[in-house]
Amino acid sequence: MNNIIRFYRLLLPFDTLNIATKLTFSEVLEKLDEIVEPPKIFRLTLFKRPAKPYEGIISGNTFKISRIANGRHPFLPMIQGEIHPQEPGSYLKISMNLHKIAIVILIYWLWATGSIGMFALFAWFVDRSVGAIFLLLLGMFIFGWLLCLIPFKIEAKATTKFLLTLFPE
Repeated sequence: MNNIIRFYRLLLPFDTLNIATKLTFSEVLEKLDEIVEPPKIFRLTLFKRPAKPYEGIISGNTFKISRIANGRHPFLPMIQGEIHPQEPGSYLKISMNLHKIAIVILIYWLWATGSIGMFALFAWFVDRSVGAIFLLLLGMFIFGWLLCLIPFKIEAKATTKFLLTLFPE
């Protein structure tokens, strides 16, 4: 069962991370404060590097952050985490998801290409003179899914590596 879950997690744009660190709760908050700046509605990053690599909100023992990218990058992971104090140190439970707008666009794209593609496939089974247009629609379905999944997984892996170096075990 675990292998099936692991397989499906590779196919979906979300990731989780659990970090047990020797840093105390306040030290973890200080480290987060060093790398996170408040979010801005409009940010110009093409000509100037931001002071901190992430933007977001740290509130109590939770945080919601995302990496500051040059230009627009709709598939950046939205990082949500909780900090739990424990002996010795702290425990961080982190989840990375797509932005809600990107999820809505992805669902619409996959629904449209998938449903029309299935209709075209059934039409092709009934009458072969229709042509194999379903192959083009299947290609569009796979393209949309990979266009979302690959950049997300690359960014999630980079974020995981960054957070593991920021909070040593």
